[in-house]
Amino acid sequence: MLVNNTQNINNTIFSRAKIKERNNQGDEFQAALSKIKNEEKKLETKDNKFINEDINMAAVKDNFKAHAWQKLREDQYKKNEEDVLNRLFNTIDYGNKIQS
Repeated sequence: MLVNNTQNINNTIFSRAKIKERNNQGDEFQAALSKIKNEEKKLETKDNKFINEDINMAAVKDNFKAHAWQKLREDQYKKNEEDVLNRLFNTIDYGNKIQS
């Protein structure tokens, strides 16, 4: 009986120690979580928005516009060149038909 009582007391002490350890781990986790939240709030209140400094969308938009205009010009030059060559060949063919 005495052994059973000692075992019960030991089990109670160990379970309390485990609960305290779990509470300490929970407190550490909560502290880490609070720290992260505070850092996020500081970032948010800085400009009331998150800023991704790696990508500047305005610069990307401007670069895309410049690229699109350049591509449009190149395509138009190719089309104009093709039209001029077709007219030249048609004129040559027409001249050859007349001489024949």
